[in-house]
Amino acid sequence: MQYKELIKFEPITTVVKLVSAGEQSIAANLVKTFVFSKKMQEDLREIIIKNLVTEPTYETKGIQVVGSYGTGKSHLMSLVSAIAENADLVKHIQNEDLKKVFKAIAGKYKVLRFEIGTDKPLKDIVFAQIERFLNKEGVAFKFDDDSHFSWKVLIQQMMGEFEAKFPKQHFLIVIDEMLEYLKGRKPNELNNDLMLLRQLGEACDNSRFKLMFGVQELLYRAPEFQFQAEMLNRVEDRYADLIITKEDVSYVVKERLLKKDIHQKAKIREHLLKFAHLFEGINTNLNEFIDLFPVHPNYVSYFEKIKHGKSQREILKVLSVKFGDILEKEVPLNNPGLVTYDTYWPDLASNPAMLAIPDIRMVRDKVDIISGRIANHFTGARSNRKDIAQSIAQALAIRILCDDLDKRNGASTHSLKEDLCVTISGVDEPELLLAAIDSTAKQLVTATAGQYVDQDTVSADFYIRTEGGINIPQLIRDYADEVIKKDTDQADQYYFDFLQYVLEIQQDSYRSGFKIWQHSLEWIDKKSFRLGYIFFGNPNERSTTEPIQQYYIFFCPLFNSINRNDEADEVYFDVAGLSDEFKDTICLYGAAKAKHASAPTNQKQLFKSQIEEYQRKAIGMFDKEYADKTKVIYKGDSKSLKSYPLPGEGSTKEMIFRSVAAKVLNKTFNDKYPHYPAFTDLLQPLSKENFDGRIKAALKKITATSQPNRDGEAILSGLGLWSGQTIVSDNSKYAESIKKKLKEAGTGAVLNRSDIIWAHYAPANLWYSVDFNIDYQLEFIVLAALSYKGDIEINWSGSKNLSATNIESVLTLSEEDFFTFQHVKQPQGIPVKHLKALFTCLGLPDYTSELEKAETISKIITSAKNNADRVVRTKAIIVQGLKCRNVPLLSDEDSAKMKTELELLGAMLDSIQSYNSYGKLKAFKFTEDELTETFKAYPYCNLIDKLKEKAEKFERLVGYLYTAQSYVVQENPLFDDIKSAIDSLPAVVASAKDNNIKKYEALLNSLIDRYADYYLIQYTRCRLSKQDDLAKVRILGSEKKRICDIIKDSEFITATEYQYWLNSITSLREADASLTKAKVLTEPYHDFNPREYYGKATFKIHELEEQLDNILEKWTNAMRSVFKDPSVQENMDILNAADRKLVEDFRTIKEELTAVNAPRLRNLI
Repeated sequence: MQYKELIKFEPITTVVKLVSAGEQSIAANLVKTFVFSKKMQEDLREIIIKNLVTEPTYETKGIQVVGSYGTGKSHLMSLVSAIAENADLVKHIQNEDLKKVFKAIAGKYKVLRFEIGTDKPLKDIVFAQIERFLNKEGVAFKFDDDSHFSWKVLIQQMMGEFEAKFPKQHFLIVIDEMLEYLKGRKPNELNNDLMLLRQLGEACDNSRFKLMFGVQELLYRAPEFQFQAEMLNRVEDRYADLIITKEDVSYVVKERLLKKDIHQKAKIREHLLKFAHLFEGINTNLNEFIDLFPVHPNYVSYFEKIKHGKSQREILKVLSVKFGDILEKEVPLNNPGLVTYDTYWPDLASNPAMLAIPDIRMVRDKVDIISGRIANHFTGARSNRKDIAQSIAQALAIRILCDDLDKRNGASTHSLKEDLCVTISGVDEPELLLAAIDSTAKQLVTATAGQYVDQDTVSADFYIRTEGGINIPQLIRDYADEVIKKDTDQADQYYFDFLQYVLEIQQDSYRSGFKIWQHSLEWIDKKSFRLGYIFFGNPNERSTTEPIQQYYIFFCPLFNSINRNDEADEVYFDVAGLSDEFKDTICLYGAAKAKHASAPTNQKQLFKSQIEEYQRKAIGMFDKEYADKTKVIYKGDSKSLKSYPLPGEGSTKEMIFRSVAAKVLNKTFNDKYPHYPAFTDLLQPLSKENFDGRIKAALKKITATSQPNRDGEAILSGLGLWSGQTIVSDNSKYAESIKKKLKEAGTGAVLNRSDIIWAHYAPANLWYSVDFNIDYQLEFIVLAALSYKGDIEINWSGSKNLSATNIESVLTLSEEDFFTFQHVKQPQGIPVKHLKALFTCLGLPDYTSELEKAETISKIITSAKNNADRVVRTKAIIVQGLKCRNVPLLSDEDSAKMKTELELLGAMLDSIQSYNSYGKLKAFKFTEDELTETFKAYPYCNLIDKLKEKAEKFERLVGYLYTAQSYVVQENPLFDDIKSAIDSLPAVVASAKDNNIKKYEALLNSLIDRYADYYLIQYTRCRLSKQDDLAKVRILGSEKKRICDIIKDSEFITATEYQYWLNSITSLREADASLTKAKVLTEPYHDFNPREYYGKATFKIHELEEQLDNILEKWTNAMRSVFKDPSVQENMDILNAADRKLVEDFRTIKEELTAVNAPRLRNLI
């Protein structure tokens, strides 16, 4: 069975020229041979016809037809322009539905067609073509080159002349090769060309003028034009785009080139079904394969994707030639017999125009080399795969040209199987066929030694290496397999190199030749740190590493077995569970480093780039796996790293491992160093990096206790040396230990350095305290604080010493001085310790180093006198008695106790004032304990001041409520709440608890607030607004009121209701507009007592007005009733005519009661 038996082949071998569409015979053939895909039918309706109809009721645009070379773009524009010009051509359309659609534009246009083949400005080209066309049509028109009008206006002027000549015709301009022309324009020229295109597009709206042009790709997506993005966006807005797609081309192929009847399709189906089990594409898209047979559906896709030489490639012509070659050939029985995209390579590689393109020429050269390697490699048992290998090579050549060459675009084994549709004798399972294709492709890599064909390690795609030559990745892979993987010690060393990079360890190793680094770790519970080591590998070198430190962190080998000691101060991180892929990548990383070291200079950069690539890949895998796969081992117990709380985003790997180790070792540190201080007041924990700074801050605080120094206070507080206000030693076990030793040594004895600190490792200056094993820096802070207090004096060799009198010199000491002192002893001479207590009690800075200055003596006396005066004032208040509304604030017992203690304090302060010279201070008689005990009475001064302030405050609040209560009616709950609060005063005062007092004060304020709200509500209820007051004045001056005043005393009237109304309205007063809640909160009474209005009805002003209306109406009806009485009727004759008429008109409601007639009617009655 030959191919020609299965298809009705109609070749396309000529190029449609747009300008030829004006010739009748050519135009008829173009219309007749055009085939319409379903998508194309829709596009013609919604884009072409919609924008070319002669009487649109909507905005119309220009038309941009987009399609690659050879896809029918010129044919489509020729079809549209031919029918628009000649209505007779509609009958040749091979689609009945579209015949009706095209009648909307058929024969209604004059058409100008031209292709651009010059480098002149677009405006000159278009205007010249229009002028020549109009002249040929008998319209004498010339564009004015000197016109200041826009090009759009010039087009409109031209259309005026056109319509005068052709009143029933429209004007269509069709231009081809627009993109090629624009790509040749310079940036400054292109801007003007795009501006013209925009204005031509705008001219298409609401006009008989229309424009259609063809391009190979959308103007606004062409990378060459992106510097004109803003102008392109404006052009885009003025054109509708018709895009010829792969589906349109495929439709042309199956409906024109390869049209088949049902019998032919049945034969093709029978043929392809033999291979459907091998190829997923045939199995799932059988109908598409039948329609396009013998073309593989993906042929068109890859043809279109080739980036280069688009202007020289015309797919429909290429396929026409190829079909012509196979028509007489037999359809193979052992193969689907499809034209696949690899078969296009020989055509592409033999086209001289295509080979002028550098990328295509480079790929051709590489494929030639590959073909030679195939010929040499695929021999003997492999010879049956030679043709498949050649097809793969050609397919890879097409695939790499679908993008830039450096992108290494390739194909997977699966896509090669599906797209090439090759078969192998004896292979009848898809999995086996896939394996055979994969094996052949890998043999292709081997045949070229990976220099010209290679497989990507990430995507597994095969691709052509256009750089050719030495294959660095293959050399590295070979070295990794042959050397690194066989030497686990070497493999672990490269893993440790990688780990050092990942953990960002940049300092030199502690011991040359060993991967050991000094390290520090946070001690979580103490907000401090411990010193230790990081080891890469097994703990073989621990015993020879000095000094012995407080912990050891081991990162275990990846390739060798693990040996552990499992001591209490050791933490192991075991990463043996990391994936084989990661381990393989580490081996490749190591191989790359090894090859880089031995590579010649011209290849080092190639190997370096591979080192970086494998390092990046290993980091990516490590990041993904380590949390799940790393085991944290402590004393034989193993847990997953991710089972621990890990630091958040932004943390380094070293920080993560450090935090886990700190959590693991925290309890061990606590157990091993139970007396170490906890620095809980620090905002940030102590660390190796900030330790020296925090030590200096603590010493600075000792010398300047009144200056803010948060870090210094936190360190002193952790050591028990800070009370919150001053330096203390009684609460510090570290200070008490020194004082106890000194006391036990006896009077005049000293404590040597060896009694205080010991050397853990002198070469590294590691000293710790004898008693509690704390760092020598912290121990020296204790000694400095005791010196400040006057408890000790520190001595170095020579005359150097530190005592309370020269404590500022502590800031000049070097860190070496902290552990090189000789001894400490009790100070001699002036009682510095007791004087320090005096300064503290008087609230003065520590002036013990300035005792000889007259200013210091003056400050002592002044402070003592001020304190004594305050004591006297306080004592007087106690004697007088503190009361709040006659409720005592102090019990008799407390008053007596305070009075006695304040008298003792006053006597001491008077005595202190007598020490008015340096000489007298030497004989200062009060001890630290005496001062501290006696001055405990001084806080009574603050207490009494607070009680006095409290009494005055409650006096004011309760007094306010006492007054306010008289204005609240007893039935209101507020009355009882106020009474209850006032009654609670004695109990609250007696409690003396701050919490109770605060609650009571809040209660009083809330009651005052409630009263203010109550008062304002009553005030506004019983007082008139400004508007209502104006209404009151109006009502009191109204005629209705005057009428009532006239007739109220008549015998037939009961005036009680009116009098009540009058009292109600006259009692209403206008509210004070300035009265606010703030004023009520200050003063409870504002010329208004709500109690006076309790139980009384209050009326709104409009209600009072309605009441007046009712009263008047009632009185008017009463008067009319009187006049209707028969006895009164009998006396009507005695009235004169005027009075009789008035009465009659009033009685019959012909006349209303007014202030004018009311007196007469009243008198007549």
